[in-house]
Amino acid sequence: MTKTKRLLVCSVVVVGLGGLAFFGSGAGAIFGDSILEWWHRERFDAVAWQSEGRRADGVRIRMVDDLLRRHRFGGMSREQLTAIVGEPDKTNHFSDWDMVYWLGPERGFIGIDSEWLVFRLDGEEKVSEYQIVED
Repeated sequence: MTKTKRLLVCSVVVVGLGGLAFFGSGAGAIFGDSILEWWHRERFDAVAWQSEGRRADGVRIRMVDDLLRRHRFGGMSREQLTAIVGEPDKTNHFSDWDMVYWLGPERGFIGIDSEWLVFRLDGEEKVSEYQIVED
């Protein structure tokens, strides 16, 4: 267990039984879901990210924060980008972007939409913009 996760566990334990009532309430459920979402984040793994079978289980949504923390895509060539994240998904979503990757169901308390990682390329086929968007 990492030092950060140990600190989180200790903090939750220190809160005690009064905190459990908070997690069970409406506002607490939102806060609790945020902690669970954070807890389930994973380190970026290019093989798992690009694997067809793994896309359906939400692995990308758990890795995207680490991916964006590790890589600064601005100015990267299309070839450099695809070496990291693979070829873009085939989709009609966000046709105004050049490369689109489905991440998974929207994070948060009530995930109705999906999250996507999108890239725009300039005339030299270099990344000029990228962001996470929801549909």
